[in-house]
Amino acid sequence: MKQNQFVYINNERWQIFENDCADFQNPLPVEFAKNYRRICNDLSIARTRHYSPSLIDKLNNFVRLGQGRLYQGEGFKLRSLLNLFRQTFIQSLHENRFYLWAALVSFWGLAIISYVWVIVEPNAVYLFLDIDSVKKLETMYDPAGSVQSESRGTDSDVLMFGIYIYNNIGIAFQMFGGGALFCVGALIPLLFNSFYFGAVTAHIVNLGYQDNFFSFVITHGSFELTAIIIAGAAGCKIGYSLLNPGQYSRGYAIKQAGKSVLPLIVGAFIMLVIAAVIEAFWSPLDIPSLFKYVTGAICWFYVLSVLYKGMRYGYN
Repeated sequence: MKQNQFVYINNERWQIFENDCADFQNPLPVEFAKNYRRICNDLSIARTRHYSPSLIDKLNNFVRLGQGRLYQGEGFKLRSLLNLFRQTFIQSLHENRFYLWAALVSFWGLAIISYVWVIVEPNAVYLFLDIDSVKKLETMYDPAGSVQSESRGTDSDVLMFGIYIYNNIGIAFQMFGGGALFCVGALIPLLFNSFYFGAVTAHIVNLGYQDNFFSFVITHGSFELTAIIIAGAAGCKIGYSLLNPGQYSRGYAIKQAGKSVLPLIVGAFIMLVIAAVIEAFWSPLDIPSLFKYVTGAICWFYVLSVLYKGMRYGYN
């Protein structure tokens, strides 16, 4: 086949392929990989038949463009992040709403129990924390203490951000991965954190340091505590699929459960990053507590509205 005839037969297909390579706004067409292989074959034919160098260069450029388009990473896109919270994350919240309800009731229910327990019997705090941990808490939130009177530098804020990220995400993924131990690995951290949070809050209130405590935790707590609950629910879904796989094999059941809760894990991860940023750079600011309470109320309203929308998804 002569070169002119070869170009005439394939030129329209080449033009479509070039347009697909340049279209970064839309996802790749289903047949893109097949067309890419045909372009590679065209290049091989052109070289074998010793067509003109200009045609070979043109086809070689198509191959290069196709390879870059086919194997490119999507990268971070704000639109993708917003889509996660507006659609995929909400859908997953609804799909796993029964596990979320169980995790919410368990966490806040046990937190209230431990709170009331320590309020009524202050020494009960030592059932949840050792003496050194209690002293550190008292020092941290004592209005007359050095921690409250000293200001932190930027370097310290960045360091604390790293520590918060490490601790929070470590807990969340421990709960998710621990769900594979038939829910036990997810339930124990969830219940421990609920008892711990309730006991610590009650002890701070007993000491009269509640303004320093609540103004510090109210904003980042909305994202952090909710993310921990979501991670616990996801872990329990994994564990329950092992305990009760139904008509499927356990391997298939856990695979399906993993697909179902993956958006929850991604959403919890993002929420924990947001919480770490707030806890490191906003919560320690020496500003009137009123500003922190207002900001915290806005964050809690947002988080609760997302949860509510997830629980009600499909009914509106």
